[in-house]
Amino acid sequence: MIHDRTLALEVSERMLAINGALDDAVSLVQTRCSADELEKFKIAVGEVMYTVFEKALIPIYKEHPDLVPEGQRVSGITD
Repeated sequence: MIHDRTLALEVSERMLAINGALDDAVSLVQTRCSADELEKFKIAVGEVMYTVFEKALIPIYKEHPDLVPEGQRVSGITD
């Protein structure tokens, strides 16, 4: 997907930051919304996180397995 390792690292860091921001958004909703709203939001955010991971990060990690964050397991790459 991205052959240049330096660029792949930068993109990976940005994608992981997106997931972190989404986690923060879930925490915010959890403190201010009803259980029903939270559940619906978590489902929506989960879909976005899955897409970021599956469509952006997995292809990067397949090409650059050394970029998988320490402690992160990625099926087929770090098993």
